[in-house]
Amino acid sequence: MIISVVIPTFNEIKNGYLKKSLLVLTQKENFEVIVVDNMSTDGTTQLVQEYQVKLYQDKLPSRAERLKHGILKAKGDIILLHHPRSVLSIEALNELEQTTANWGAFRHEFDKSHPLLKFTSFYSNFVRGGRGIFYLDHCIFFKREFVPYVLKLKNIEIFEDTEISLILRAKAKPRLLKSTSTTSAIRFEKNGVFKQILLNQRMKILYYLGKHHQEMNRSYEQNIGLNNDFDA
Repeated sequence: MIISVVIPTFNEIKNGYLKKSLLVLTQKENFEVIVVDNMSTDGTTQLVQEYQVKLYQDKLPSRAERLKHGILKAKGDIILLHHPRSVLSIEALNELEQTTANWGAFRHEFDKSHPLLKFTSFYSNFVRGGRGIFYLDHCIFFKREFVPYVLKLKNIEIFEDTEISLILRAKAKPRLLKSTSTTSAIRFEKNGVFKQILLNQRMKILYYLGKHHQEMNRSYEQNIGLNNDFDA
């Protein structure tokens, strides 16, 4: 069985998580690692080229576009959408190999200890996740048979992971694996924990009210620009 891992990147060097992920992922011989990069200028592509992975670089400003580009190139029986600022252990990858789930995600945790961050992960795993909605930092996976449906995802700039979950949820019930995806808390460190939590909730409200995705993303990425090539 082949597992294709799709990692969407944009200027990932400073956080250090991409290197950690590649070190783990490239230990697995049956894993096809695909990095889709949005014309990074910080050495991301040079780092990627040090590993046995497939690199595709193009002007793909939204993470949705990068994910779909990688999915189109993937040849695996299972597709794993891997957040560039999350890391999975070898044990997590072994669990993925053994799962019979049609689709699902890993349990989430942050790399920093804070009561509100722990609550955020708990909510993400068991409340939102209990409804079948997982964000990309859970590292979402699905069987190849679901590829045509996921490729119908629109080229939105934010909440693409929610939309993917909704597409998959309509087809099958997800499974939350026991292993953990450890994710960088960089947004909370830069904005402050309370401010970032409030911003996250504001974005969710705007999403459900039907706010345009570009306006939401510009507000979300303001002065951080982790997922897009602007820093407004």
